[in-house]
Amino acid sequence: MTVEINGIDVNVVIEKKKNKNMYFRFLDATTLQVTCPFLMTNSFVISSINKNIRALSKMQKRAEENSESDEYFCFQGKRYIRVFDESLNKVTFDQDFVYAKDEKSLDRFIKKYTKEYFELEVNYIKEYFHDIPEFKLRIRKMKTRWGVCNRTDKVVTLNSELIKRTKEELDYVIIHELCHFYEGNHSNRFWAHVSRYCPNYKIIRKTMKEAI
Repeated sequence: MTVEINGIDVNVVIEKKKNKNMYFRFLDATTLQVTCPFLMTNSFVISSINKNIRALSKMQKRAEENSESDEYFCFQGKRYIRVFDESLNKVTFDQDFVYAKDEKSLDRFIKKYTKEYFELEVNYIKEYFHDIPEFKLRIRKMKTRWGVCNRTDKVVTLNSELIKRTKEELDYVIIHELCHFYEGNHSNRFWAHVSRYCPNYKIIRKTMKEAI
């Protein structure tokens, strides 16, 4: 089954799943994958393609411009394939795919989720710490550090890129920075504090050092 988009014959691959909605994704500039509910007919799929030809035209052009690596992004330790569909009004995750209206919508979702998620984890972990001061949490992208603890200003900064890592790795970084309120350096006493809250920190630390 083929349709013409931007003067190019595009192969339409229909994959039926237990979905409530229909999703479009270009595997490349000449192959359009359509994921839809089991009961949806092929004629309805073609009709929907024709109705969304303008949006699909833009998606096809992006497929030509983007390399395969650009389609992927990591979120909480898992790699997803991004699928953009202008008809969507929210971001959803389904198996190996994340669906969003466009890249801006996905970025807004990630930024909002990161703030809420990091604050939740910090508030949970700090309850296990005693005699540390009240501090402010900041989140920003950093090139060379996963986290920073400013003992003087009482500010803990977490790298926003941690949203790509696992919960275990995020928690280790939080623990690491909170332990700096006890010890300002990386002495044996510091690592003893870290070990108390994160016994397998050496394994996690090695993985984290290799990733930045």
